[in-house]
Amino acid sequence: MTRRHPSTALTAAITVGVGAALFLTACSGGDTPAPTRSATATATAEPTRTASPTPSQSTPVVPSSPASATPTPGDDDGDDGSGQGAGNGGGVTDPGTVDLGIVTQQGIAAAGGGTVVSLTGSGDLWTVVVAGPDGTLTQSVVSATLGRVTSGPFPKDSDAATKTANAARAAGLRVDADAAAAKATAAVPGSTLATLQLGGSGSAPTWTATVSSGGASRTVTVDGVTGAARAS
Repeated sequence: MTRRHPSTALTAAITVGVGAALFLTACSGGDTPAPTRSATATATAEPTRTASPTPSQSTPVVPSSPASATPTPGDDDGDDGSGQGAGNGGGVTDPGTVDLGIVTQQGIAAAGGGTVVSLTGSGDLWTVVVAGPDGTLTQSVVSATLGRVTSGPFPKDSDAATKTANAARAAGLRVDADAAAAKATAAVPGSTLATLQLGGSGSAPTWTATVSSGGASRTVTVDGVTGAARAS
């Protein structure tokens, strides 16, 4: 009978133990494969820039309003009182009372002198016709509110015979237009003057006035020498 050497038995025991350990390791981790490295590296894509959101089309963009200019008093009339304009600049169409003395004086001043031979108007604006020493006529528009000429003076064409007659009537006149207007309105109580025209002759100048009272018109004649008035 052959006797085994103790070292041989030890080697066999170690071998069996190692084999068992390997077997157990294979059983416990064999189901999970080891990760493998990809042969080709995948490049990381650059981040995509997101476009900035635009305002919603449903919300309109309202432009800012320009600053409102502060109105300056007097901007509407365009009249600084130093020149000739249209109207009185204050929107006054009926000043209530009219000083025809100032109106006629302004017409005479604009013509450079002379005699008023015609006066037409109502409320604020009055057309004044003045005859010069030679009978030449000049027309202006006077504002009763401002007390000055707002349009004119403008020359009026007339022939030689008319100029001569104008000069003769103006020379023989003793009751001027302002006084004749007062005589005419006094002849019809509560009336206002609409027109006043000088006629007649150099020896007997006569004013013919149209006055308005209660919506009705009346004609009044005023003697240019005596001032006597008669309504018809």
